[in-house]
Amino acid sequence: MALAVSAGLGVAAFGQTVRIETRSMLVQVEAQASSQETVRLLVGLGRIRADLQLGMLVLGEPSAAAHFGHPRAEILPGIAEGLQAAGVGDLAPVLQKLEDGGAEDAVRKAYLEAEKALLKARSTLAPSGEDAALAVLELARLSAGGIAASGPTEMRAYQVAWAQLMVARGELDLLARSADPGLAQLALSEAMALDEIILSMPDPAGSGPVAFDPAPILELVKRLERRDEAA
Repeated sequence: MALAVSAGLGVAAFGQTVRIETRSMLVQVEAQASSQETVRLLVGLGRIRADLQLGMLVLGEPSAAAHFGHPRAEILPGIAEGLQAAGVGDLAPVLQKLEDGGAEDAVRKAYLEAEKALLKARSTLAPSGEDAALAVLELARLSAGGIAASGPTEMRAYQVAWAQLMVARGELDLLARSADPGLAQLALSEAMALDEIILSMPDPAGSGPVAFDPAPILELVKRLERRDEAA
């Protein structure tokens, strides 16, 4: 099966436990996703990486501190226990270094150290292809949910949505290496679609509210949800 996701699936990415809700595909999803907890943790790591990318995007501006400070204050507490149980080292120290700021060279060095730690954490989680596919779906959902469909989106919310898509794009690159040919093909095709979406999006380093229709992202989400039905 290419992707164990159906319409109605929702992954709760922010709490201490993950919750997958379906109407008729619950058994299939549970059989295909090797670990719902891994999906939750993978999404959490993705959200942290998105914030750090945004901090680097606006490095030198006052808003960078907010991006660098958000993961340790708002995201890590919800996944720290799960990461520890999975054998992942404490990420707080490397995130703290970014919060401490300093000269740009020091911040760039701290960012590379944090990225290395986050990638190591992902490797330690050892997500299955199905886990990674579900994480991509959830990141895309979060991104679409952060963009107003009926009017301009506040810049901060838009930036987060943009960065989450960038992280999802990176996950697709990793998923393309899957030994499952169905998942690998899924990753390749959706990576191309996601590239087009990202290229069409306004500059995330701009200022003021952003007008962008999330419809292309929602279509991507729908395609991912339908994959299991077509398999």
